[in-house]
Amino acid sequence: MIIKLSKLVDFFENFVTGTALVVIVGSVIWGVLTRYITDQPAVWTSETSGIFFTWVVFIGAMSAHRRNAHVNVPMLVDSLRPTFKRFIQVISDIIIFFFVSYSAYLSFGMMIKGASRPSAVTGIPFSYVYLAPLVAFVVMGLHSAYHLLRLIYSTVDNKETDTSTNVKDGGSGEA
Repeated sequence: MIIKLSKLVDFFENFVTGTALVVIVGSVIWGVLTRYITDQPAVWTSETSGIFFTWVVFIGAMSAHRRNAHVNVPMLVDSLRPTFKRFIQVISDIIIFFFVSYSAYLSFGMMIKGASRPSAVTGIPFSYVYLAPLVAFVVMGLHSAYHLLRLIYSTVDNKETDTSTNVKDGGSGEA
């Protein structure tokens, strides 16, 4: 079930970011062409590319969070004993969970307020722009909760599983 859901989220990430990148590149090229070739520049291109860039940024952040690819400096935590290391990871995951949950809450408020405010040129309600951080933070929150529960239950079961994604032994997966 989790694997199917993960594949569905992967498809969603790839589809949204791929589509948004095509729209960004196309609108920027069209904006440049109309500005320098015709007498009538397309003013909607900068607004459209900005809206879709928001989606690329937040869905990209969501993808990086799911893959544990955000920048971190694990030098101190890696030098700790396994039990204390796990404790620090649990505390870190709890902080991350509450941060992304609160960010989702704030994003929801922004999305509701944006429904009554259309963009200047295209008239698209800003709620569509603010939907990107809401989706990203909700998925980040769900992933954080799942990761936290796995970490806690593996602690309760006294399993010595490595919860990080860094493989230090050349890729065999054994410590």
